[in-house]
Amino acid sequence: MIGKQIKGTGFRGCLNYVLGKKDATLIGGTMCGQTPEELAAEFGIARQLRPNLKVAVFHATLSVDSTEKLEDSEENDQRWLAIAANYMKAMEFDNNQYAVVKHSDTEHDHIHIVASRICLDGGVVDDSWDYYKSQEVIRQLERNYNLETVTPSWETDKRAQTTGEHRQLKSKGNKSVRVQLQDLIDEVTQDNPSMPEFVEQLQQQGVEVQVTQTGIGLSKGISYNLDGVALSGTHLGKAYTFSGLQKHRGVSYDKGRDNALIEALMQPQNLAIAPSEAEENELESSQSELVATLSATAHELESSQSELETTTPATPATANELELQLSILPERNENQWTRVRSHLAVEYSLPLELLEKLHSHSWLYADRSEKAVFTARTLDGEARFAFVLDERGNFTTTHPLSSEAAFWVATTGEIERAVIACNPIEALSILLIEQENNQDNSATLPPTIYLGIERASQLPTQFLQELDSVIIAIAEDYMLARNARELLPNAELVNPQSSWNDIWIQLIEQEQQNIQQNNQPYKQRIQEIELD
Repeated sequence: MIGKQIKGTGFRGCLNYVLGKKDATLIGGTMCGQTPEELAAEFGIARQLRPNLKVAVFHATLSVDSTEKLEDSEENDQRWLAIAANYMKAMEFDNNQYAVVKHSDTEHDHIHIVASRICLDGGVVDDSWDYYKSQEVIRQLERNYNLETVTPSWETDKRAQTTGEHRQLKSKGNKSVRVQLQDLIDEVTQDNPSMPEFVEQLQQQGVEVQVTQTGIGLSKGISYNLDGVALSGTHLGKAYTFSGLQKHRGVSYDKGRDNALIEALMQPQNLAIAPSEAEENELESSQSELVATLSATAHELESSQSELETTTPATPATANELELQLSILPERNENQWTRVRSHLAVEYSLPLELLEKLHSHSWLYADRSEKAVFTARTLDGEARFAFVLDERGNFTTTHPLSSEAAFWVATTGEIERAVIACNPIEALSILLIEQENNQDNSATLPPTIYLGIERASQLPTQFLQELDSVIIAIAEDYMLARNARELLPNAELVNPQSSWNDIWIQLIEQEQQNIQQNNQPYKQRIQEIELD
């Protein structure tokens, strides 16, 4: 059995949440009320015994394994009520008001217990060490009711408490903001909400949530702010990132369905502001305003990039700013493109259709010296500098304006995986190799972004930390690979014996031999690359 505890300041908001869920049923407790309004009024009577106690709400959830749900609903309810009564007595809530609500909308049968820390004799239940006390009580309940011990996923994929946090909890009974946020998110995700529901429920509990995205399916992440302390999902643990919420917490997300709703929740006028305690004692304290912006659509990003040298900037720019913008990318010369394209196709075996697609979006072009220019962009599509390839195969870079810009291409879908190479040719070669192997083996690769970098500081570190899989596939540059690994310690290192482009050329030569011998058709390789 899994148990979690959260303390709060207002009963009404908590009751609205637990009783407002689909299939929620009030099955018992020590109170007479049947609705959130009636129960909140009852809690308010006892609260008058301790009017200066701010944190009066104790909210616990108890969940059993999906195989342990009883068929007979009445018998199941009685078992839960007995478990709740024993749990509350062991937690020293045997002289307190509490209500028990059962949720049946997930495969794991579970109950919510909303209780007052204020005893009916005016005392207050001590909440120091309640987490550890609860774990001991749950282990005993498992033995008493012959329940299976369940290792909670939220324990294994959350960042553990630091020594300082553990010391603070032990000495003062105070949880850090990071631990509080982990607990709140664990609670809100108990019933597998959609992403907008998840954001809204956290807002109702005073947590500011910011979701930032690009228009090309690259989720840049999610961050939280509680009591003025802002933390990214990565700081809380893998399960609290934008992708981790979906994979490890059961939060559903559909870009077409949810993006507009999430954006609406980010607007200040749509944030619910709770009344003060003086106005309504049982409600949650007012939450802070949060403004978050979603990035432009992929089409707008790509159009603005392709028109970089021919259109006026969206915001007024000084002469110096315009000069700097032009200096970061070499001047293009369309008259030289055919020669550059042929050189790339012959020397590096890059497919002509791939080269043309990159060229059509200004991600690759020719300069006046017949050199190939690969643009390095942020995840939002803004060009920051360029990789310039000379006829001898050497790359140089123009002056980068900032870090976190690289040459990159991505396959369709919301990105789950990244592969890092040491230049654009290597990045494109890995993409082609993987697509070749994918066609041959009928395997399904997750949506992937392929990046070519010159320095590790160019990596979008926070975004990469939130992905399920990051592969550092930097051939023949040990220092660059080591520096990238220092920024991404959980990444997988792959070190081939030769360059990725050499491996790609060998695959192409073998395929050409097969085509000549067996009359095999030509393979289309770039249909899954997301440029439009």
